[in-house]
Amino acid sequence: MTETVVHVTTLEQWKSVLDVWYKQGHYWLFTNTKYQESIFEDGGRYLFLDDYITYSRTNHSSKPFIEYSEFMAQQKEDNKMAMVYEVSQSVFDELQRIKAHEGTSLLGSIALNAQLIKSIEVGNKAILRYLADDPAIEFKVKEPLYRLWLIDDFGNKLFFWIDDGRPDWVGAEDEAFTAPLEEIKKWKTPAWDIEKAD
Repeated sequence: MTETVVHVTTLEQWKSVLDVWYKQGHYWLFTNTKYQESIFEDGGRYLFLDDYITYSRTNHSSKPFIEYSEFMAQQKEDNKMAMVYEVSQSVFDELQRIKAHEGTSLLGSIALNAQLIKSIEVGNKAILRYLADDPAIEFKVKEPLYRLWLIDDFGNKLFFWIDDGRPDWVGAEDEAFTAPLEEIKKWKTPAWDIEKAD
């Protein structure tokens, strides 16, 4: 992650930057106090985000920083982008069928497929918004993952994995190296066979 440095001038700006980062799952390194108002009151005017949230009274390391207004404008722009959910091909096909709602209304199609909609692990609100053609919600087919395997001299199925940067093998398929097909082909040799990991 690249470090983000935001310069703030008011406590309200300080809190709103932190709110954005909290929603994204970031946190202070050594404390669970939410806003750390005392830091701002003691002169903290620069908020840093890298692996965690920190602060400084000055931009002591001369990092490129952005002003609060520019930071908030970026957040607005990011929020305009569509939320993209990746699902399997079968789920995507079912959503397209429900969306087409042939022979019934969209509400009727949703009602007939309520159980299926509830079973999709994305969330009902996102699915309903997608079905209603909300441009901020997009579904796409998750790229399938593959792995390499071989049978050893004892008849055991072994899987390819990468250990500290070097190729090796492992007996448990859930520990196998998985990647899109093009990446898997880079590691294939005559000894290994390719199979779908899903």
